[in-house]
Amino acid sequence: MPIVSTSADNTGEESSVPHRGIDSLLIARATPDHVPYLRRLKERVMQARYRPAPDEDGFERWREVYCTDEYFERIINDPSCMLLCIGSPRDPVGMVVLKRSDAHLEIDDLLVLEPRRGDGTRLLVAALRYAEVWRSADVHIDVYPGNEGATEFLRQHGFHEERETQNDLGRPMLRFERAIR
Repeated sequence: MPIVSTSADNTGEESSVPHRGIDSLLIARATPDHVPYLRRLKERVMQARYRPAPDEDGFERWREVYCTDEYFERIINDPSCMLLCIGSPRDPVGMVVLKRSDAHLEIDDLLVLEPRRGDGTRLLVAALRYAEVWRSADVHIDVYPGNEGATEFLRQHGFHEERETQNDLGRPMLRFERAIR
């Protein structure tokens, strides 16, 4: 019998997402076998909570670029990127894309199916550990303005608001940063 939890869109309505148990503790580097499941996860989370474009046409254009098997395969094959996922291979509950450069680590797509269950914290801690190992000076992540949950989450983990920026579709974003060394 599934454990009922609050919905992913924070409406307060119940969802039938089952408790994931021990699998939600497993963090792995994504492989091509993970791609269709991570694509589905990203699509669900973005549709429900983050809306990278203000209208359906814009969302569809975003999906055609950033939510395809090819997009995920490029990340997996890029030596400057790492895609981590949490949960079982066919039922991931979260993911994070790490983009490494000489000076910093960019956290992109830190997404979890169900917020406030610890999966985001586990993924963020893993990202910060990689930043330390890679000797990154700092870590940054962009979030949509008004996303108070993400803002509070990042502040609790030592990030501060650095500046305003925008996503690839021209939507406003806030850049948060944390020094590593």
